[in-house]
Amino acid sequence: MVLVSEQDDGTLVQRSIQGDRAAFEQLVVRYQKPVYNVALKLLRDAEEAKDIAQTTFLKAFEHLQDYDRNYRFYSWIYRIAINESLTVLGRRKSLEPISGAELDESPGPDLEAEGEQTRTAIEDALMRLTPELRAVVVLRHVVQLSYEDMAEALALPEKTVKSRLYSARQQLRGILEQQGAV
Repeated sequence: MVLVSEQDDGTLVQRSIQGDRAAFEQLVVRYQKPVYNVALKLLRDAEEAKDIAQTTFLKAFEHLQDYDRNYRFYSWIYRIAINESLTVLGRRKSLEPISGAELDESPGPDLEAEGEQTRTAIEDALMRLTPELRAVVVLRHVVQLSYEDMAEALALPEKTVKSRLYSARQQLRGILEQQGAV
């Protein structure tokens, strides 16, 4: 007998469509942290990120029949989370900074090596990018998706993703140079 937690995403989706709540719960368990962290990086607000995560899974559950198994489930769920986050950003008038302590992840050696000032400067510079450019930076450098997976998650051609990432990096460099952080 195969445990629910050992099954691939496609099987869990199929079982969820057939009414198996435990299968969908396993998908939520697998992806709740990454979905929350993507929303948090895009929104910089822990409460809004929690709301986005809940909305993302609710929409995913409601539209499981629409999921195309030719694509990875995590790309599909990330696309929902990104779209929901971008919608919230579009309604916002001002952006407020967050502290790194609100992230739902333990810091890796690269974060520990960076000084607090550098991290703050990078986060502030990231928030000055458009939501579309910020999304590619977060997916590449925080979530660490491949270009192919980013293209799938954003429903964009891979060349467009690479172009946006290049533009985002150039703008980040310029912002950081203006701040004297580089």
